Amino acid sequence: MMRFLALFLIIFLISSCGREESLKQEYLQKGGEIVNLSQSELLKNVSHAMKTGGPGYAIDFCNLRAMEIKDSLSRLNNCQIQRIALKYRNPLDKPQSKKEEDLLYQYQLANQKGDSLKPKVYLLDDRIEYYQPIVIDNGACLICHGDPGTQISDETLVKIEARYPNDLALGFSLNDFRGAWKITFMK
Repeated sequence: MMRFLALFLIIFLISSCGREESLKQEYLQKGGEIVNLSQSELLKNVSHAMKTGGPGYAIDFCNLRAMEIKDSLSRLNNCQIQRIALKYRNPLDKPQSKKEEDLLYQYQLANQKGDSLKPKVYLLDDRIEYYQPIVIDNGACLICHGDPGTQISDETLVKIEARYPNDLALGFSLNDFRGAWKITFMK
């Protein structure tokens, strides 16, 4: 009887681990697709704003419309889409837990070491959380997130300070870790 019980427990544990891994893989794919869509939509709109009215106009656009776009895509995909960062511009992008802050520091340290940054999935009791690191891989980002006085014009800096008085999202270089996308799926 004990052998049967032990065998049953081993089989149960193995199948549970397989289901958990399968679920993680499913949400790695699903989260990645949603991030790609969100990032593409935001970049398309910011690029259009830059072409229409330059960096100042793009800052106004981000301040007024970026959250609206994320909220719309969240509803469309039945999830919550966020960006989180240690050096955030919008206070809503500040990490909301020690876990988020620790994850961002882990990504930042890995990036500084030159390690590859990979998305992560956490299966929690009531939700599934997907995190995908953001690395500055486009020089155009530095027009608003680079070094003031060199990459960021004085005029743009004045606009940033007016819209985001407690901005921390300056001083980045190409290939720097910027933050992470966080996608939350409710169970």
